[in-house]
Amino acid sequence: MAADVEQTELDLLISALLEEAGRIIGEIGSDADPRDIVIAVMANVKVLVAGKSWDTQLRDGETWKQMRELLLKAAYATRPYCIRCGKCCVSGSPTLLEDDMDLFVKNILSPIHVMTIRKGEVAYSAVSQRLAPVETEMIKIREIPGGKTCIFYESDAKTCRVYASRPMQCRIQQCWNPKNYDTIVKMPALRRKALLGVTGDLWEMIREHERRCSYAELARVMARLAATKGRTIAELLDVLAYDDNVRTFTVEKLGLDPRIMDFLFGPPMRDAIWAYGLKVEDQPDGSVLVTPLNEFRVHHT
Repeated sequence: MAADVEQTELDLLISALLEEAGRIIGEIGSDADPRDIVIAVMANVKVLVAGKSWDTQLRDGETWKQMRELLLKAAYATRPYCIRCGKCCVSGSPTLLEDDMDLFVKNILSPIHVMTIRKGEVAYSAVSQRLAPVETEMIKIREIPGGKTCIFYESDAKTCRVYASRPMQCRIQQCWNPKNYDTIVKMPALRRKALLGVTGDLWEMIREHERRCSYAELARVMARLAATKGRTIAELLDVLAYDDNVRTFTVEKLGLDPRIMDFLFGPPMRDAIWAYGLKVEDQPDGSVLVTPLNEFRVHHT
């Protein structure tokens, strides 16, 4: 009787895997047979579900997620070429490499198309699939506000506006071969100083901004704010004010396009403190309202 139960549960599992494999094949544009995909992963699936009942597997979302990843990897292996499905494009914009400098020389890209992710900034990692502080500065193509889709991807038509001259990461990244990402991370990334090609006043402004508004400095200020239960809020406001002022000065006094501020100085610092559970809002009277998650509110001018 026990053997019959085990076989029944295995049959149910295989049926679920076949159904999921069919969905995945449709998503990635492969013409593989779902049965071949399931056969390819069964040895690893049996290891994952060893000692677990079918009912347990249904309730264990992590186990099912791992099984789906196995199916996805096997499905991609049946389609080792780019079919321009857009999966990469909607999962995050590319990080630019030194080899992409030529795209700026040829005016395919300009500073209005990119943003700087500064060292220590909390960002989503495609490798770990979680939010974490970045270890080094990087320049990325902008993403559509509110999501991770690259600004050059047109979802309706499933086309890329710069496909013929796309960045190096887009050229060598293979969504069907995750291990290929190791090759990309070892390639030298493009930095602001190299792209600007200057060491004059503008670069000095960036250096001073980095000194006063680094994410290491923000972490120090936020640690003191927590330790003093909000009494050192002025330190945080000083950081935010300097960050705001340097952007205003660069636009109004130097006459630069406001759209390149995220390239020169990274995203506004006030947008970064959500990682610490804080929200900053400008008030009609010119003051600033800071609201931490522990519910105390500090109102400052």
